[in-house]
Amino acid sequence: MKLNKVTWYSKLLAAILFIALPFVGFYLGMKYQSAVSIGEIKENNVAATDQKSDKNDQKMVDSQKVSLKTNFKNGLLTYSGSVQAPSPCHELEKEVAVAESFPEQVQISLQLKEPKPGTICAQVVTEKEFSGELKVSEQARISIYLNGKKVK
Repeated sequence: MKLNKVTWYSKLLAAILFIALPFVGFYLGMKYQSAVSIGEIKENNVAATDQKSDKNDQKMVDSQKVSLKTNFKNGLLTYSGSVQAPSPCHELEKEVAVAESFPEQVQISLQLKEPKPGTICAQVVTEKEFSGELKVSEQARISIYLNGKKVK
């Protein structure tokens, strides 16, 4: 068998190795990337999951920008959470509104305020915390808004 002779199957093998294989590898890499980055969100969209745990009737709402922990005990809803701010100089403002209906509708509006112009600040993602207590029924529905957009 001569190794320096070019045959049709050597051409086919070269085409598979140098042309088809990189395309297949690229395609599989893209599929893997999309499967791994499912949890990532775009800058303008804030997504969250709502999970109910068995301990003390707590609910957790998490996203990459907002996390909220609620606990209902003795007619009092206690909540605490944090928001990711682009820098330590950003201010977090919280406003809570309760609609008097049954069940009550609690709306927590969070607003990240830009630092004052001319402020020198390190660009480090910082957790800004918030918390509060409300007297509402156990069936109260809580919705969170970050910069005017609802956290789902």
